[in-house]
Amino acid sequence: MMMNSTLFLFFNTMVLGVMVSISTNNFIMIWSGLELSLMSFIPLMSNSNLLSSESMMKYFIVQSMSSSIMISGLVLMGINTMQSEYMIVSSVMMKIGMAPFHNWMLTVIEGITYEMMLIMFTMMKVPPLMMISYMNVTLYLPIMISLIVGAIWGINQNSLRKMLGYSSIYNMAYMCSCIKMVSVWSMFMINYAIVVTSVIMVFLKMNVFYFNQMMVNSFKKSMNISIWLLMLSLGGVPPMMGFLGKLMVLEYLISINQFLLTAMMIISSLPVMFYYMRCSFMSMTMSSISMKWTSLSTAKIANHLLIINTFLTITMISMKSLN
Repeated sequence: MMMNSTLFLFFNTMVLGVMVSISTNNFIMIWSGLELSLMSFIPLMSNSNLLSSESMMKYFIVQSMSSSIMISGLVLMGINTMQSEYMIVSSVMMKIGMAPFHNWMLTVIEGITYEMMLIMFTMMKVPPLMMISYMNVTLYLPIMISLIVGAIWGINQNSLRKMLGYSSIYNMAYMCSCIKMVSVWSMFMINYAIVVTSVIMVFLKMNVFYFNQMMVNSFKKSMNISIWLLMLSLGGVPPMMGFLGKLMVLEYLISINQFLLTAMMIISSLPVMFYYMRCSFMSMTMSSISMKWTSLSTAKIANHLLIINTFLTITMISMKSLN
């Protein structure tokens, strides 16, 4: 994405909206920051993809609907109505694309670039999650549904975008399960953001969008190993960096005696790990017949990502032990 003065302005206002939302404890200011970031993010979604305008329209309609429900819930909260909290939480779940309000996200991401996907999966989800952390509600049913949807529906996908989309739904369940402990879910979000950024950087360099492109390309061995290690990290396999975030969440759930939810997370991680591994093994074990999309600068980025995923784990574990 070429950055000009207009896109730079929209990007700055989007970051400003996110910062306004996470730096206040006033619900109206959080809503205002969400609207500012929404209006700034939609122009950034425009690209040469034929589905770009459709994705922008869908994103605007869904986010506007959820914002309307949110402001209605805030008005009802002012008159002490019991259903107001559930309206607000439902609108927030719709904003972040958490199951069962997830179908819009899977269609939107097919028409946007990897860079906008990264912003949607990380930065745009922080303010709504902060809003949920202020609410006194339990989300056990949506968490269970998100674990099942993210684990099972992601298996039969051929698109890498949709695979990352279902992965985001699955990881949203982890964040919402520890939403009352801000230090845990914020650490998990930082961890997830670093790993998914590394994965999307690799996909951008390789210029691949579907699983079958992983089979018919001839990449360097260093890049294939890097994909494999990044998928291990995204799946939470020790000693990769992604393992630390899931370990913190599971420790927190065990400490509050949520053993059923912990068991559900451990069981659902197996099918998730299956479609992560399918992505890497297709490029490592299948015979290659083409070099059309091979990038010359992939070896250096592969080495850098390998260092990040291995050494940051040790650093973050040390920080956790200091706390």
